[in-house]
Amino acid sequence: MNDTSKLNKLMFMTIMGIIAVCFIIAEIMPHRRTVFHGIVLGASVSCLNVLYMAYKVRKITNAAAGGSKKGATLGFGVRVATSILAIVLALEYPHYFNELAVCASLVAGQFMLFIVGFIMVLNED
Repeated sequence: MNDTSKLNKLMFMTIMGIIAVCFIIAEIMPHRRTVFHGIVLGASVSCLNVLYMAYKVRKITNAAAGGSKKGATLGFGVRVATSILAIVLALEYPHYFNELAVCASLVAGQFMLFIVGFIMVLNED
């Protein structure tokens, strides 16, 4: 397993842990349930976007190594569309999702990549 796959797996497991904790806290504190459901929605979309970006980078790298000239795809457009869909979902159903929690947690995957990558570099030495 290369470093990129290990980094993606650790990021995915960390985000899934955060989602599990948010579901547990949402059940313990029902008056704040919308906030934790918003964090779950934003973090899961963020995780999906990071994994999709890793897939696209791997695909472009394999095409470049093989000498293939592949046309441009909608990688950024799909990631933006999923983020906008999460925000629209929170705006459409405010009694299920907190809008600010969704917007704030849309960057959770990128922060987790940075933190997990930093920890991996420290553990190598």
